[in-house]
Amino acid sequence: MTYTQSKIKVILEVFFVFLVTFLIIWAMQIPLLGEWKSRVLQRPFLEYAVMIAMPSVFLLVTRRNFAAYGISFKNLKYHLDVVLTCFLPVAVSCVPFAFLNWTRWDGALLLAVIELAVLFAIAWMLRNKPTASNLGTISAFSFLLLGISPSLGPMIGKASSAFIFYFAFLGPGEEILFRGYIQSRLNETFGRPYRFFGVNWGWGVVITSLIFGFMHVLNHFNPFLGNFELMWWWGLWTFFSGLVYGFIREKTGSVVAPAILHGLPQAIAYAFLEL
Repeated sequence: MTYTQSKIKVILEVFFVFLVTFLIIWAMQIPLLGEWKSRVLQRPFLEYAVMIAMPSVFLLVTRRNFAAYGISFKNLKYHLDVVLTCFLPVAVSCVPFAFLNWTRWDGALLLAVIELAVLFAIAWMLRNKPTASNLGTISAFSFLLLGISPSLGPMIGKASSAFIFYFAFLGPGEEILFRGYIQSRLNETFGRPYRFFGVNWGWGVVITSLIFGFMHVLNHFNPFLGNFELMWWWGLWTFFSGLVYGFIREKTGSVVAPAILHGLPQAIAYAFLEL
């Protein structure tokens, strides 16, 4: 197989996993199931459970090492240290949502600039910390245990439900799919020939961030419901947000820190709003 053929094979594989994941998610919105989820679960727990399960099942079926795809709890103390270091700039970047109209191009453009600033800020803050090349890794399928039963949400209150959703479903769901499976798979064929603040990276980070942004463009898109609305402004700033989480994944070699940083600030904010 030539190098070009290898690239095409990987891109088709990534497209397949992405497409199947979202076909399942879109199918969950059909009237009967969609109405039940809205009434009982109130939040898209099942959709994000699919984001965790689909790439994980694919890795199991293809007998791949979970640690090679960033799904590892090895060196947990190190990952938590990275979270503590990066938490403030990531959390502060969420504050403008209270003041900006991020559903307009001007607001989305400003958010993109903020995310780019966060990228440089955390890269500088992490510059003296060890990188993934200096850390051991071990497969940890137990990351799926973060999927706490969504049926507990209504029982323990809206605030707790919000916290569980963002921390245990949204953060891990998007990070396992994008920074775990997709970015890692693309890195295998595109390599990581460049360096940014001492961290190796390649086109896998950029392409994954583009796909991540495109997912947000499709947030209201659902062919099963006849909804073909595309929200390009949403994809703009989330592309840069993807670069932030992608860099942290390359720095740490795991999706643990990106998943926590992705979900925890939103979990705290939305839980507070539900009080």
